[in-house]
Amino acid sequence: MRPKSLVLLGLALFCGLVASVGISQVLDGKNQATVATVPIYVALQNINLGDPLDEGMVSLQEWPKDKVPVGAITKWEEIEERRPRTVIFEGEPLLDGKFLPKGQTHDPIAGIPSGMRLKTISVDAQKSVAGLLSPGDRVDLQLYVKKNERESIADSFTKIIMQNVRVYAVDQTIQRSADGAEARTVAKTVSLIVTPQQANRITTAENLGDISLIPRHPDDEKIVDDWEQSIDDLLARSDSNSREFEQGERTSQPEGGLAAGLANALQQSMAVETTPPFKMKVIFPDEVQELQFDAETGEPLDAEGQDDFGTAGAVDSMSSDDEETDLEDDEFPIELKK
Repeated sequence: MRPKSLVLLGLALFCGLVASVGISQVLDGKNQATVATVPIYVALQNINLGDPLDEGMVSLQEWPKDKVPVGAITKWEEIEERRPRTVIFEGEPLLDGKFLPKGQTHDPIAGIPSGMRLKTISVDAQKSVAGLLSPGDRVDLQLYVKKNERESIADSFTKIIMQNVRVYAVDQTIQRSADGAEARTVAKTVSLIVTPQQANRITTAENLGDISLIPRHPDDEKIVDDWEQSIDDLLARSDSNSREFEQGERTSQPEGGLAAGLANALQQSMAVETTPPFKMKVIFPDEVQELQFDAETGEPLDAEGQDDFGTAGAVDSMSSDDEETDLEDDEFPIELKK
């Protein structure tokens, strides 16, 4: 290639490179000019409810102005000496509504929904599912009552008294930790979100018997039959589960629900087979009767007295005149000597 051609080619490449760099700088300048930002505080780590804040937990970062949430903290003085009222996760902007007033360390009562009440009950390892319960779980309340003739309780029984109740607090923990790494401990008290009427019911149940908490799936909103279980029901027949039932594939229940099916089974198990009555021909001096007798006792049915059977229960009767005309000697039930 000629030297003149090489010079022209090199000059063209240089001009193209300069043009591309200039265009990139112009575009970057336009983008920077059109996006307005605002400095707000963002969490650098998970911050638990009630933990004190320090400047190492947060960072002042530039956020697009149109993306800044309402109530975002822009000055350290706005959150200094304040504690979060809820869990704040890493990367989350700090909002004024998520912090308690200055000097206040906790506010558990503020989390109770309007119109509801907080009812606390005493539990142990057995009644609280061995420490598996956490705030936010949903449970059924099971009541066990012992036999007490003084209180007019003839037999012991167990009954579900409330269903789908939300656990608000376990001991003094009212919300799960942000990292979920807190140690499990056996709870001594559990606080439940209930209505005023339900709170009265729980108090009555506590004084009547023992209350246990039965956890349920968080998405299970179905209300089941709250039939009670007595000792007679327990000893009547066994019960069983299946993989299909545990996986949500419900099998068909007898008409009327589980309680009706159990009642039918009890009636069938208690049913007594009866033997049908038997028939016998009885010869009287002036007639022959076919009577029915009870198979269990051997007594004639519908007889008024031991010596007077009457005609009740007789299937066939014949007078003495009929015997002479209708019965032959070989057909007569008693052999007569001539």
